[in-house]
Amino acid sequence: MVIRTTEEKKFAALKGMTILESALFEGAVFEYSCENGQCGVCKTSLLEGQVKELHPQLALTNKDIAENKILTCCCEPITDILIDSEDLTALKNIEIKTFPVRVSTIKQHSKDIVEVVLRLPPAASFNFLEGQYIDVIWNGVRRSYSIASTNEEKELTLLVKKVEKGVMSDFWFTQAKENELLRIEGPKGTFFIRDTSKPLVFLATGTGIAPIMSILKRLDQNHDFNQQCPIYLFIGNRFAYDHIWKPEFKKLKVQVEIVVSKPDSFWMGNTGYVQTLALSRLGVKISECNVYACGSSSMIKSSKESFISAGLLEKQFYSDAFVQSY
Repeated sequence: MVIRTTEEKKFAALKGMTILESALFEGAVFEYSCENGQCGVCKTSLLEGQVKELHPQLALTNKDIAENKILTCCCEPITDILIDSEDLTALKNIEIKTFPVRVSTIKQHSKDIVEVVLRLPPAASFNFLEGQYIDVIWNGVRRSYSIASTNEEKELTLLVKKVEKGVMSDFWFTQAKENELLRIEGPKGTFFIRDTSKPLVFLATGTGIAPIMSILKRLDQNHDFNQQCPIYLFIGNRFAYDHIWKPEFKKLKVQVEIVVSKPDSFWMGNTGYVQTLALSRLGVKISECNVYACGSSSMIKSSKESFISAGLLEKQFYSDAFVQSY
């Protein structure tokens, strides 16, 4: 069986594999993030043919189903199919590899967030696009973490949120030691900067700030990038103490707004939700922006609905949803 796209790309549908897995195997890269049906990033239109679910398509709404939308990370073709998916050429030369790494440093920023710096082998060639993530593998447990550092840096920086009863979370917060040996696999994901000729809007909650830190730091370091449009950064957290990054740039001009949804009596800043604040503070037309959102699935879903309702085209909303694992 054959998988075709509206860009006139085609490749074999491999038995027992999802559309996404077949695409990656053949060197094609479509939008994806969680790979388990929860985030909805890989959603596309099934224009011809039939598929079967290998995994539940949890991110699909009743409206999506009625419009013949599918998640490429969940479905296997059972006939030749045609889908409306873009092959991301920027990722063509990014190779997913597995490496041993050692924990260089662990720093606790708040009671719920630690910063982990991983050291690659001296001869390792590990290239990624800022915004991508890696899988960290320890004692048979695998968890995904976005990279907060840039490709130019020699070590990989991660931000880890404490998860109650989380196996990997417990490792980072109570067991991990400097120089500990782990494995990583990556880079993965399709969350990276696209068109910079439009105003850029970044939304982040929790440790979802990590890939956005990476993207903005790289833009700031890029001598070839000449900022022509406004850049907005909206950072949201439940509690003020979880705001761990103070954005400072050498050349970028970024309007930064911070919001807390559960303020204490000492908080004097914005309160509420990051997407609500963003829509009320933007000084440009929504339809003219590219929006990049990273954080919880609920924030991504609400933000996407809100921005599309306000005039943003769906294809101008890019996201990376953090799906909680235990």
